[in-house]
Amino acid sequence: MSYVKADKRRAAFAAGAVSLVALLFPGVCAAQTAAVSPELEARIAKEKESRKACKIEICNAFATPSAGAPIACSVTKTWLASDIQTAYLRDKLSWPWGHAQCSSDIELDRKAIQEAALQPSATIKLKKHAITCKLESKDPNEGVAYDLKLTIEPTVTFEHGKATKVDMGWGTIDAPILAKTAIWSATAVDANFNVISSGIVTDINSFLTDKCKEVGIEIKH
Repeated sequence: MSYVKADKRRAAFAAGAVSLVALLFPGVCAAQTAAVSPELEARIAKEKESRKACKIEICNAFATPSAGAPIACSVTKTWLASDIQTAYLRDKLSWPWGHAQCSSDIELDRKAIQEAALQPSATIKLKKHAITCKLESKDPNEGVAYDLKLTIEPTVTFEHGKATKVDMGWGTIDAPILAKTAIWSATAVDANFNVISSGIVTDINSFLTDKCKEVGIEIKH
């Protein structure tokens, strides 16, 4: 197995991990620093607007926690390749593709949110979620490089209302052989989870503070 192929497989694994953040906590994203085309900028803006209602519902659930029906949303988000590299993979792995667009139907339990918001220590364990991603080529003219489907059953640990740990709960993956083979090995899991876990925790906490304030909701407890 070449190091280049192994690196691409690990990066595919990381794509799934990065996808969890914005899909379960819509509105979270790395700082957009790279220049983008007008078409891509419009796509990202449209996705953000489509997630706004879900974002407000999640923020309200943490701000005024109470039991009730689960929060259910269909969400889509595009990450810039530059943001994936600088905010999550950093200098540990090289992102071999272009931008990544991921979609999922998400469900969050209000009782679990209530416990995470009000208890000194709590854990949100989500049901199994299916995520679909399109990994675009580095050359925009070449379109989509890979279609990726994966399942996750994540657990987020909270201490005094702040996320402290994320366990991805990885399940199945459906992708072409280059993006799939060996990414579920223990080496790939350890190599990638350690790289991005701190970024995921930071983004969840940023969502519950800065991102919620953007829609006029302040979580005080």
